[in-house]
Amino acid sequence: MANATYKEIRDVYNKLGKQYLKDAVFLQPVERLPFRNTFQKGAHILDIGCAGGRDAAYFIKGGMRVTGIDASDVFIEEAKKSVPQGTFIQGDLLEMKFPPNTFDGVWAQAVLLHLKRKDVPKALKKIYKVLKPGGLLHIRVKKGVGEEYVKEKLSGWNDRFYTYFSKKEIEGMLREQGFKVTYSGIFPDQHKRKNITWIAVWAKK
Repeated sequence: MANATYKEIRDVYNKLGKQYLKDAVFLQPVERLPFRNTFQKGAHILDIGCAGGRDAAYFIKGGMRVTGIDASDVFIEEAKKSVPQGTFIQGDLLEMKFPPNTFDGVWAQAVLLHLKRKDVPKALKKIYKVLKPGGLLHIRVKKGVGEEYVKEKLSGWNDRFYTYFSKKEIEGMLREQGFKVTYSGIFPDQHKRKNITWIAVWAKK
């Protein structure tokens, strides 16, 4: 989340704070179980956009080690409190400093959609670098065209920036960075918002 967009996302999620985390904790991504089941116990997962640690806690319960990164200071503090077994860092996805080949898997649920389209390849390059050979990446983005700021109930009617993708486009971006796409699917919105459709993609290094 580079330049102004990173600051905007950090600021809006800091503002949304604990109430947003309470609303989001009830959403259970359908990909979590199959993603977790692809790894041996002790696998090291990077949770990008970890929020309050909802998914990190799920993976840790399954025997994994988890490092989480999020733009929001408020979210990171909550994650540290609620999931003390994890490691949580406040920071920018585009400025990650993890050593190469650190993680067995990367979980990036509803994260890349907050980047400007021009920054998505850079983010994928960063993720590719920190994944171990054969490591698995999960991403979810919104299906659509263009970029825009959106006000909605979930965000307390605050502006949030979104970039939309086609399935072909996001798969192409992954392949351009060296990933092998192993699965992709289209899902309805868990909040039952009829105007929103999600794309999930799994890719290996």
